[in-house]
Amino acid sequence: MKFKKKIALLMILATIQIPCATFAAEEDKELSLIAAEQEKSAEDEQLEEINPALKESLSTERTQETDKEIRERKKKLRQERKEKEKENERKLKESTNKKDNRRKDDAIIIEQPKPQPKPQPIVEQPKPQPKPQPIIEQPKPQPKPQPIVEQPKPQPKPQPIVEQPKPQPKPQPIVEQPKPQPKPQPIVEKPKPQPPPTVETVALPNQSVVYANFAEVARAVGFVPLYMPRKSGYEITGIYAGRGIAEIRYGRRWEPTVSLKVRTHKRADGEPLQDISGVTGVKWRVDTSTGTTIYIAKISDTQQVAAWAVGHYTFSAQAENLSYAGFHSLVADELVELSTHYYLDL
Repeated sequence: MKFKKKIALLMILATIQIPCATFAAEEDKELSLIAAEQEKSAEDEQLEEINPALKESLSTERTQETDKEIRERKKKLRQERKEKEKENERKLKESTNKKDNRRKDDAIIIEQPKPQPKPQPIVEQPKPQPKPQPIIEQPKPQPKPQPIVEQPKPQPKPQPIVEQPKPQPKPQPIVEQPKPQPKPQPIVEKPKPQPPPTVETVALPNQSVVYANFAEVARAVGFVPLYMPRKSGYEITGIYAGRGIAEIRYGRRWEPTVSLKVRTHKRADGEPLQDISGVTGVKWRVDTSTGTTIYIAKISDTQQVAAWAVGHYTFSAQAENLSYAGFHSLVADELVELSTHYYLDL
């Protein structure tokens, strides 16, 4: 029992002394060394005290301690522990005081450093600046005097030389009795005079010769007349020929009142260009939108006529009860288109 108490006492002393040593180690290396020496000496003393006690306890028989003895022994241990703690604190204070005094002495002994010569600043030699050149103002260029040019007087525009049309031969009388023409409507705007086409007007001298089909009239005149295909909506109502002119008459299938006459004539070499429409006294308009010169005129509100030529062939078309726009489209987009493709001089 005493042996266990002594071991517990030693452990308590060790726990007391270890914090002192760690505190000294944190405070400074020097204090930790002093604390370690003190602990070592204290341990040696304790071992010297404990060893004989252990030897006695081992050699002698264990004796039963009374409660009073236990209390006194504990009291004694507490007093010894307090005294050791005070002693350790005193030693720590002494060591700290010594350290502070040493630091003060060191601060006094510190030699004043010799004043180091200040480094001289490196002064760069200024580069020689070029002398400013005097600014010479360039003389402003004076505007050259512009020569006074007299404005030329406006010259009168030369008047175009209008060739007098050659006298046209009188048209031959047509055997067929012409239908009564309606009186022309008065035109509000006074149109400029248009030169008449330089062609001779030729009418059919005899239309009593009627042919049964297209092949017969082609053999009779010696060429293939311009033909309107059935797809266009027109179908043949009559075929006539005379003086080398073939006339094919058409009717519109879904509009019986609309009629169309298409004439074709082949000129011989050296033969002058002639107007085979048989219409006179109308205002001809020139249309070149298709690349072929087309002469087109309005006979009345319900009748229109057109004439044109391709190579050695001369053509004309006359419509009744057809609008001017519809007649122009029929001539330009169908009849002239067909003639320019199939009646070229090769």
